[in-house]
Amino acid sequence: MKTITKKPVHRIVKWDCLEVMKKIPNNYVDFICADFPYNISNNWWWAKVWDKIRKYDFWEWDKFQTQDDYLDFVFKTCKEYKRILKPNASAILFFSYNYAGWIWYELQRKKLFSFRQPIIFSKSNPLPKYKKDSFRSCYEIGIWLINSDKEYAKPKTFNFKSQPMMKNVMSYKIGKDWWKQTNHPTEKPEELTQNLIEIFTNPWEIVLDSFWWWGTTGVASFKSWRNAISIEKEDWFYKMIQERQKRAEKLNS
Repeated sequence: MKTITKKPVHRIVKWDCLEVMKKIPNNYVDFICADFPYNISNNWWWAKVWDKIRKYDFWEWDKFQTQDDYLDFVFKTCKEYKRILKPNASAILFFSYNYAGWIWYELQRKKLFSFRQPIIFSKSNPLPKYKKDSFRSCYEIGIWLINSDKEYAKPKTFNFKSQPMMKNVMSYKIGKDWWKQTNHPTEKPEELTQNLIEIFTNPWEIVLDSFWWWGTTGVASFKSWRNAISIEKEDWFYKMIQERQKRAEKLNS
């Protein structure tokens, strides 16, 4: 049997995602997995950074002057997604719970995408509620979109795994002791991301992450034998996740 020595290609670009995506050809990408800024830092938020729990401002990348500015950014980005995605290719986009439902409704109403299902990242060990004035926050919402203007569209690729794995509520423990590998406050589990990549793509296809943040999508793509394009404009994140990518490639070489 012939041994495959070729490795997936991971293109890492440090620049504004909207400018970079303008240079990507039409119908080029097979899957997009992206965690948008949540636009919640103006409210201050409890977050766990490594082993410390504190009120946390997610810095300037998560702040917009107005809600309209934020939504304008979201829809400009999604229009580029539609152009560069192949027909009926899928995207999983994570948003704060107070935006997710309205965004998918508007994307479908404007015939940019067909909404299929929510994907729930459930936290089995959520942070305590210190003020005890509301429920503990136990989940984040991803929306599954298909690049089609039809109300109901079939995905280009959908690799159904076992019945227990194919639940749209995916539960993981949070924090450094379980899977956290960077200092980014909103890092998603690598297992979650890799699972989505393997469901929506086949080996050697192209995965795009326009907000590289913590580097999980690139690492998960590499481990799944998918090619990847990752975009990140913040210096600190860019340097941090370059190191993470190098470690992953060394361990899996």
